[in-house]
Amino acid sequence: MPDTSLPISWKQATLQLEARLRERMGQVPECLDAHTIKNCYPNRQYVGGWRVYVEFTDKITRGIDVVASSGFPSTPVRTALVDHPPLLTWPHVESDGILCLLPEMAEWDPDDPCAVAVNLLDRSIRLIEELIEGSIIERDFREEFLTYWAYKPHEAGERFFSLLTPEPPSRNVQVWRNGEFEIVGEDAKSLAQWVRRRFGNKVKTQTEKAAFIWLPQPPLPADFPETAGELLSLADGAGQDAIEVLAKTASDEPDQILAVLGAIGRGGPGLIAVKVPNPKYMNSLPHSIADPLSKGFRPGHTPKSVLVDRYFGANSVIRSLVQRADSNWVHGRGRDPRTERLLASTVVLFGCGSVGAPVACALAQAGAGRIILVDYDDLSWPNVGRHPLGGSAVGHNKAKSLAKRLQADFPHLQIESRDCYLQDLLQSEQELMEGADLIISAIGNWGAESQLNRWHIEQYRAKPIVYCWTEAHACAGHAVTIIGEGGCFQCQIGRTGSPSFKVVEWPEGGNGSLEEPACGAFYHPYGPIELSFITAMISDVALDCLLNPPSHSVNRIFATTKRRIEELGGQWSNEWEVESSEETVGMRILEWPWLGTNCFACRDQTANEAA
Repeated sequence: MPDTSLPISWKQATLQLEARLRERMGQVPECLDAHTIKNCYPNRQYVGGWRVYVEFTDKITRGIDVVASSGFPSTPVRTALVDHPPLLTWPHVESDGILCLLPEMAEWDPDDPCAVAVNLLDRSIRLIEELIEGSIIERDFREEFLTYWAYKPHEAGERFFSLLTPEPPSRNVQVWRNGEFEIVGEDAKSLAQWVRRRFGNKVKTQTEKAAFIWLPQPPLPADFPETAGELLSLADGAGQDAIEVLAKTASDEPDQILAVLGAIGRGGPGLIAVKVPNPKYMNSLPHSIADPLSKGFRPGHTPKSVLVDRYFGANSVIRSLVQRADSNWVHGRGRDPRTERLLASTVVLFGCGSVGAPVACALAQAGAGRIILVDYDDLSWPNVGRHPLGGSAVGHNKAKSLAKRLQADFPHLQIESRDCYLQDLLQSEQELMEGADLIISAIGNWGAESQLNRWHIEQYRAKPIVYCWTEAHACAGHAVTIIGEGGCFQCQIGRTGSPSFKVVEWPEGGNGSLEEPACGAFYHPYGPIELSFITAMISDVALDCLLNPPSHSVNRIFATTKRRIEELGGQWSNEWEVESSEETVGMRILEWPWLGTNCFACRDQTANEAA
C-alpha cells in the first residue's frame, strides 16, 4: 500500500478516509497497491488510493478510484472513473479517467479532508450519471471548447499571440512572423506598430494575409479539423463570408494559411487556430519544385472555386493554441467595463522619480491608453533602491528609460517621453496639455508647480490635475486633485511652497533629513516599501480622476503608523489630530476638501478677466 516513509499524519488521515468511504458506500474499499496506481496513473504523483464500485442507472457497475498524493490531507484527493471511454468522448473526463470537478481556484476545508473526499465522490457519481444520460455532453463540450481543444493540439502556441478583437464578422486579417514569434492582428499598420513597440524599431514588419473565421457556435471535439477539407467544412457552417475569407487568403498561394477561429464559450469569446500548409509540399521535400496551385491558369487568374478545392483538400492541418494579447484581454480579461474608457485616455505625468515612476507603472498596468512621461533628470545609483528602473538605466534620462521599458511591456499602449522641464512643455506643447484627460505633477518643485497651477486657472480648471508628494521619511503622502470647483493648488500652499497642512511634526522645526557629503544635498532615508503605500494611494486617485473625476478640489492623505513616526522622532501634528477626529495607531487614509482662499493666483486671474 503506501510508502512507509510517509508521515504519521498522512497514515492517520488515510485510515480515517478509508473508514468514511466504507461507511458511505456500504462496502469495503479496495486498497490500491503501488503497481496499480503507477499503471493506472503513470503521469500523476499519487501514493495511495481506494477503489469502490457503483451500479449506475444503465445497470452497469463501474469502478471509481479515490486517489491521494503525498500532500494529503493538506491537498484534496482526486477521483477517477476506472472504466472510462476514450479521451474526448465525455467532457470532464481526462485521458486517464481523472474527473475534473474542482476548479483551479477552488476552496476546500483542510480541517476535514474526509468530508471533502466523500463530497467529491458523491459529485463524481452524479456527474457520471449525467454523462450516461447524455444531455450535458454537447453543452459542456461547446461551453468549454478551449479546454478540450487544448487536449490534442499539434502546437502549444506559447509564442503565438493574437491582437484580434474576438467578435464577428469573419474577415481577413494579417499575421507577422519572425521565426520565433507569430502574431496576428487586424491590419498591417496596427500590427506593425505593435511589433515595433514590442521588439524595437529596427525589426522588420512585413506581414501576410490571414483568415479570421467567426463560428456561430463552438466546435465539438468530433469537429476539430484534421484536414484542410474539414476546416473548409467548419467554415462553411459559418456562412459564405467565411468561405470568401479563406478563398481570399489562399489567392496569394502562401506556403501556409493561418486561420484563427473564434466563438463564444461559457466564459466569453475564445480563439483557436488552424494552420494549413500549401498542398504543393505534400509528399515532397520542403525545397523541392512542385506544381503551383494555379497550374493551368495565368498567375492571379485562378478561379476561386478551383483554388479553394486545390488548397483545402485531404492535406493535414496543424491545430494550435492561441495566446490572447489584445488590450481588452490584458486589462481585465475582457470583463472589466472600465477598460474601454481607460484605453481612450491621455495622461501627462511630470516627474519620473521615486513617486512618479511607480504611478506611471500602475497607470500602464491599469490600461491608460496614452501616457506622456516628462523629466529632465538622469537616473543615478542612489535612486535605484526606490525606483522601478534598475542599474541598467543609470546615467540615462528617467522619462526616456521608463517610457522605453513600459512601451515594450505594454505594446498596445502609447508611451511617450519628453526630456525637458515642466515649464518647457507648457510653452511648446499647448495642444497636448489642453487635450490631456489628466495631468499628474510629482516633481515637488514649487516654482514649476505654481506655473502649472496658473496655467490650469487660465484653462478654467476644466480637467483635473493631481499634485502629489511625500512628507519626511515617507511617513505621510498627499494627492491633491484640483478641479473646477473649490480651491486652486496655491490656495493651500504658502508663498514659498510649504503646504498649509502637515501630518507629522518634527522636533525644533526639523524633518529628520540627513546631509550627503556634498554641499546642500539632503535626503530622507526611506525605502520602496514605505513609499509603496503612498504611490498606491496616488495611483488610486489618478484612476478615480480618469473614470469618475470629483466635482470639487480634494486632498487625499495617507499616514503611516504612530509607532513608526515615534521611532523616527516625530509626532502627529495638531491639525492631523483635529482632522482625524479620533485616536488611531495604525495606517490611515483620509480625504477632505481643498478649500479656496482667494489666493494670489486666483486674484490675478480675476483681475485679468476683469481687465
